[in-house]
Amino acid sequence: MVNLNLGLLTQTKNLKSVTVSFRIPYYTQWGQHLLVCGSEPILGAWNVKKGLLLSPYNQDGELIWSGGIPVPADFRCEYNYYVVDDERNVLRWEVGNKRKLLLPEGVQSGHLVELHDLWQTGSDALPFSSAFKNVIFRRSWSLDIERPLGVNQRELHEEADSVIVQFRICCPNIEEGTSIYVLGSPLKLGQWKAQGGLKLNYAGESVWQADCVMQKDDFPLKYPFK
Repeated sequence: MVNLNLGLLTQTKNLKSVTVSFRIPYYTQWGQHLLVCGSEPILGAWNVKKGLLLSPYNQDGELIWSGGIPVPADFRCEYNYYVVDDERNVLRWEVGNKRKLLLPEGVQSGHLVELHDLWQTGSDALPFSSAFKNVIFRRSWSLDIERPLGVNQRELHEEADSVIVQFRICCPNIEEGTSIYVLGSPLKLGQWKAQGGLKLNYAGESVWQADCVMQKDDFPLKYPFK
């Protein structure tokens, strides 16, 4: 099972709530749809027929499903993706633990938080998935870099055209003491060097995550989760 949330934070105007946008690549057959259903009423309270139906679009030959909802800044919930037919009957669902949505620190009314997810196929397939293979993890690592959980708010305000990106992965087959790093092309992801990578912090229930302030010029990002 791969649980990936990337919180890309931008600001919009004249809004009294935060907009959460779901995005997931998934190929469906004719007559099939993707929806998000979760623990809160706005996502159906686990009633799939009342969940958020996503809309498809093509991006570089890949079918992407997306949709958004307005929520308060302190919103949190559990959720999962489902494949349904035209009548919203469930045809397929994700395997593994429920996803957990926790908005990044510093998010305020008028912000947009984008969640970039991958379909969860179950813990048995986790060690063989491309996303998992590309994450750097070991039982012990002699790196001196330690990055605290949460975003440095002063850094966010001081850097012009900056956004908050949240990296999050669920690794049920990995023990709590394991170190997991994200490497990528931007400077704050180490420019593909392990010594400068972003260390994820254990958040409980097999989830590692970290927030990072990045410049808009760094996008599009190149990093292991693809």
